[in-house]
Amino acid sequence: MKIALIGPGIMSIPPTGWGAVEILIWDYATILREKGHQVDILNEIRSSPADQSAPYTPYCQRLIEKINMGDYDFVHLHYDCLFHIMMYLICPKKAITSHYPYIDQPEKHRGDGYSAIFEGICQNETHEIFALSQKDYAVFEKNCQNPAQIFLMLNGANEKEITPNENPSMSEKSIYLAKIESRKKQHFYSQLPGIDFYGKCDDVSFKHLVCYKGEIEGHQNMMNLLSEYGNFVLLSDGENGTPLVIKEALMAGLPIVTNGYCSDDLDVSLPFIDIIPNDKLQDLEYIGRIIEENRKKQTMKKEIRQYAETHFSWSVLVDTYLKNVSSIL
Repeated sequence: MKIALIGPGIMSIPPTGWGAVEILIWDYATILREKGHQVDILNEIRSSPADQSAPYTPYCQRLIEKINMGDYDFVHLHYDCLFHIMMYLICPKKAITSHYPYIDQPEKHRGDGYSAIFEGICQNETHEIFALSQKDYAVFEKNCQNPAQIFLMLNGANEKEITPNENPSMSEKSIYLAKIESRKKQHFYSQLPGIDFYGKCDDVSFKHLVCYKGEIEGHQNMMNLLSEYGNFVLLSDGENGTPLVIKEALMAGLPIVTNGYCSDDLDVSLPFIDIIPNDKLQDLEYIGRIIEENRKKQTMKKEIRQYAETHFSWSVLVDTYLKNVSSIL
């Protein structure tokens, strides 16, 4: 097949940093090419947010023209703010994936202007929808005119990039890895001992905290860093599925402490995955105790890695993706 993957035009692909959307696109393209398909990544960098506002902006017109000139069998848009270009694309089949973290929270839609985008995705039968999680799938199924257009496309991790470390240098500490922002809740959980925080940070006050260790340049360096810790913690208040970094941590053989927002795709019955209940997310004493107990489970690295490879390896997930794409062509 000849496939076009359309990036958000926010950062380069492959990403020089951490961008999860860009990593997903790059890894999918790499594996699809290994399987013999022709794949183009179209990711023209947007000069301003206004470039996405209408199908008639110069940016959108250039993007539409590039896609239509490519004569693709399948076009997959990974930036839902550009949903309005779908009706102008000439190809046998096209799909859209939303990376918006609050799909299941209509009050958030209204507050940040996502309502029109969500309606445009759901009420237009010009395209298929590839949902990143079971949670997103259920929301689209409930709201779409034609639920048969919806497919599941789980986020995964590249097992070739990371190897469990049997003798990590920081086995007595936890790593909390995400952009420093209110949604990720680092400001609150920085009160807990024994956790190192990494991520892009624009908050000068947080940068001065001893527990903040900076932003790691390069995705491979981040993978190497993960394997040096005893466990992984992320307690975000909104995600569109299990974040990529959690699956990367599992590939590194790390036990996980997270919450309902971040565990949509995980088997939470497994002993190395501890879920903080919603009614305990403000209880620092309780959370600190769970993190310490979870860190002791790093002896299960082999089992954790096996679980990650079986369920979240890109090669496994891309096979499912190809079956779904083939079924609609």
